[in-house]
Amino acid sequence: MKTKVNAIQCRGCSDIIYSRARHDFRTCSCGNCSIDGGFDYMKISFGYNGYINMPLEIKATEKDLWEDWNSGEDCYGLIKVD
Repeated sequence: MKTKVNAIQCRGCSDIIYSRARHDFRTCSCGNCSIDGGFDYMKISFGYNGYINMPLEIKATEKDLWEDWNSGEDCYGLIKVD
């Protein structure tokens, strides 16, 4: 099953980040961009380099994402782009 999430891509390090659950505050590797809110709201913080807003489809359900955040497994939420 695929789920659509609101994601951002950092213009500094190119990481793609998205929030898996309410209060799941995610930051990219270089610290330039952050996102929070999961499926409830979207709050974005960014520095000088800015970000690119992008819809993203991932192979996980909303429940999978919440459990990943709640358990601390951290399999989702950050995609490294080389």
